[in-house]
Amino acid sequence: MTETKDNSSLPLLLSITGAVLVVAVGGWFLLNQQSYTPDSDSDAPLDTPTVDADAIAERASLDNPEVSADIKTVAPTDPLSDDDKLSVDTELRKARLAADAELLVLPAAQSALYYYRRVISIDPQHAIAIAELDAILANVSQVVTQYLAAEEYDNAYEIAALVARHAPEHPLVVETQTTLDTLTEELVQQSITAAQDGDDEQADQLLDTALALPGRNLDYFGAIRDSIDEIRTVREAAARDRTQRAQLEEDDARTAWVDQTQASIAAGNLITPAGASAIDLLTEQNSWSTERTQLTGELLTALLSTAKIEIESKKFEFAADLLNTATELAGDPSEIDAIRTTLESALIEDKSNRPVSLRDLVVVKSAAPRYPQRAQRRNLSGWVEVYFTVTPAGETTDIEVANSEPTKTFDRAATAAVEQWTFQPVEYRGQIISQRAATRLVFVLE
Repeated sequence: MTETKDNSSLPLLLSITGAVLVVAVGGWFLLNQQSYTPDSDSDAPLDTPTVDADAIAERASLDNPEVSADIKTVAPTDPLSDDDKLSVDTELRKARLAADAELLVLPAAQSALYYYRRVISIDPQHAIAIAELDAILANVSQVVTQYLAAEEYDNAYEIAALVARHAPEHPLVVETQTTLDTLTEELVQQSITAAQDGDDEQADQLLDTALALPGRNLDYFGAIRDSIDEIRTVREAAARDRTQRAQLEEDDARTAWVDQTQASIAAGNLITPAGASAIDLLTEQNSWSTERTQLTGELLTALLSTAKIEIESKKFEFAADLLNTATELAGDPSEIDAIRTTLESALIEDKSNRPVSLRDLVVVKSAAPRYPQRAQRRNLSGWVEVYFTVTPAGETTDIEVANSEPTKTFDRAATAAVEQWTFQPVEYRGQIISQRAATRLVFVLE
């Protein structure tokens, strides 16, 4: 068989003559009594027509007069001895009987192919034997083609190996060789691709499938396995390198995140500005739980301490936002509640001390101020700006003149009037509180 690829050991079989031949025991009469019945599970019978060797010889003579003439007139260079002629006749008879029994190729030592080869080995120019053998091989070629199409490669290879001993260049030998080599290359390439893609199990399965094809060269597959192992080694090294680089990148990102968050805490950017505050950085999605726990503790400490400062600075709304954030971060409830109480007290105190207009109060009782006689005699007009506190009982206290015109002329009359006023108690954030208020009393003669 012609060696077309390095991955096939079929050519080697061609040189091992007789290795698969079974020696016929019992001679000529045994051949006539034996028939070949292949195993029903593995060796399907060759589906070939019965070959009539005598008819083939006759057709060869009739259809090709030149061959017939040559056979009759051309004598071999070395004439056959009587024993050789007897052997040729005997072997030709056996060949035709085997052909009639449809034992064309198998069993190897009892087939028509085997006996025709014996004839030709004695008489290489035996035209009839050559013609009959060619006809048999033409039929066998069809069977081999059917085996290949059905992917019954072992059957096809077994026949091709036997034929290759007689005719290495025969089309059925070349077809079998080419089919098996092509399939081998496809499976090997698929195996390499699977290995490159990281599917080692698939790569091994494909390579095992290729190796299971008949006539494969073990050295070739050893080299392929070495190549695949090298691919795996390179791939695994690349994967480790990617993992290491990814880990380094993650470490750098984690360090940068921690540094940026701590810098925001140190700068007081606890909940603002949006997108760059400590709380925004802390709520970013990542898997750095240890660092997150640490930073959360640092941020909680900063939130509560800053909230106290903001309360003292009367930035109550911001302080409340800080406390709300601390609550969201699951800060210490008792500590947060204590600061909230301080914030509530500061809000009430601030509200109570921030003067409101008289129109913001609900007057229960009012008294007009008495016009001072001295100012009346002098025909004086004026005003007095008064500050006072409405107690939780609705009474006035802490009356204070803030300004007046003319100075001190109407002050006593204004404060005396305010002392008599009563109001509905002021409620703020669910509590009754004292409320500082301010008003201006105007004195005009009619």
